[in-house]
Amino acid sequence: MEIRKVISALDSDLRREILRIVADNPGTVVDVLNQLRKRGFEVKYRETVYRAMEKLVDAQLMEKFYEKERGLCYKLSLTSLEIDITKGTITKLSK
Repeated sequence: MEIRKVISALDSDLRREILRIVADNPGTVVDVLNQLRKRGFEVKYRETVYRAMEKLVDAQLMEKFYEKERGLCYKLSLTSLEIDITKGTITKLSK
């Protein structure tokens, strides 16, 4: 994990809410978009959610997997991590 990518990925209310959503229930981009709208996030485009989720995947905070009935889905790759700002390191604490 690159500390720069993780911090950048977490620097967004939308992306942090996406992490909370998939923590409860892994799902597709459309599933997450619907949950965001239910939670009061005004997201117009599915592409916005897709790009946010791909940024979280790139930071290794989420993983993609294929489910036969649903298609491409996303889930958390970990539930907590520790950032040591003095060493510039990240430690995965739990999955």
